[in-house]
Amino acid sequence: MPSFSRLPHAAQLDLLEGLTRAALTEHYGLDGAAVRMEVQQYEDNAVWRITPQGGSSFVARLSVRDGRPAHQQRSEMRWLESLAASRTVAVPEPVTTTGGHYVVPIEVPGHDEPATLALLHWLPGTAEPPYRQRGVAQEMGRATAHLHEHAATVPLQEFDRPVWEAETILLKGHALTDPAAQEQLGAEGTAALRKVAELITPALQEGGQDDRGRIHGDLHRENMIALSAGGIGVIDFDDCGTGHYLLDIATVLSSVHRIAREEGGAYEEFARAFLAGYTEVRPLPTDSARLLEPYLLLRDAFILNFVTTAAPVNADVASWGPRRIAGIVANMQAYLEGHPYPGTLTSEQF
Repeated sequence: MPSFSRLPHAAQLDLLEGLTRAALTEHYGLDGAAVRMEVQQYEDNAVWRITPQGGSSFVARLSVRDGRPAHQQRSEMRWLESLAASRTVAVPEPVTTTGGHYVVPIEVPGHDEPATLALLHWLPGTAEPPYRQRGVAQEMGRATAHLHEHAATVPLQEFDRPVWEAETILLKGHALTDPAAQEQLGAEGTAALRKVAELITPALQEGGQDDRGRIHGDLHRENMIALSAGGIGVIDFDDCGTGHYLLDIATVLSSVHRIAREEGGAYEEFARAFLAGYTEVRPLPTDSARLLEPYLLLRDAFILNFVTTAAPVNADVASWGPRRIAGIVANMQAYLEGHPYPGTLTSEQF
C-alpha cells in the first residue's frame, strides 16, 4: 500500500469514505453501503453529511491528521451531550456505537497516525448566518454566551482538552517552534510573530478564574448555523478546550470583520449587536474592551499554527493557506508599527 500522504487528495478521500462506510455498518447499525455521503470538508478531519435512505442525517467526522487522542474526543462528546441536554444552545448531539462508545478507532492503510471516527446528529440549518439580517448578531452573541454560561455553571468530570493560552498558541505553537513552519512565514513573518508574542503575552495572562473555562476554540462564523426553526446553533467542537472566554468572542468578531470590513460601519454595527446579545445572558469578561485586541492577535496566531501544519500535507489548505499567512503577517507588522489590529473596538463601542 503506498503511503497515505502521497496519495492525491481525491484518492485519500475515496479511501477514507470506504473506511467510514464500513465502520457505519460495523459499529452504528447503519447500511454503510447505501447511505448518501456528502463531503463537507477535508482538512485535518474528513467530514461528511451522512443520510440513510428515508432517515435523518448525521455528521461523520474521521480525524486523520494531528487529531485529538480518543480520550480527548470523548471529553468533547460529553460536553456536547451536556449542552444538548441543557437546551440553552443547539449543538450536534453525539451518537454512540451499538456498544455504547463515542469514538471508533479506524486503521487507515499506509498511514502512520491514529485515526478515529465520531458520529453526531446533523444540525439542520444554514452555515454562516446572515450577520446583517435583523436580530442575527444578537442571536450569535446569545449563543456564544450560553456556551460560556454552561461552562461556568455546569461541571464536567474529566474534561481533558487542550488549554488555549499564550504559552500553547504562541510560545509553544507550531508556527514558532517548527522550522518548516517558519519557512512558510519567512524571516520577517517569524520575527513579527515573535515580537507580537512578547508584547501581548502579559495581557493574555490577565484575568481570574471567572474569565476562563470551557471554550469552543474555533468559533468563527462558519461554525455557527442559522437554524431552520430560528435562532443560532454551534457546530464543530473539534478544537474545544479551556481558555479565556475572550478568545471565543474575538474569533467570532474576527471572522465577521474579514467579510464586513469594506462595508462602511457594518462590522461595528455587528459587534455592538453581538456584544449586546452576549450581555443579555452573562456579563462580558473583565476588561474586555482593553483585552480584545490581544485576543484578536492570539486568534490569528492560532490560524498560523493550523495553516503551517496543514498546508504541506493537505491540497485544500495549500490552495488558500499562503495568502492567509501573508495577510496575517502584514496585519501583525502593521500592529507593531502602531496601527490598531483589525477588529479592534474602542471602549465607546463596547
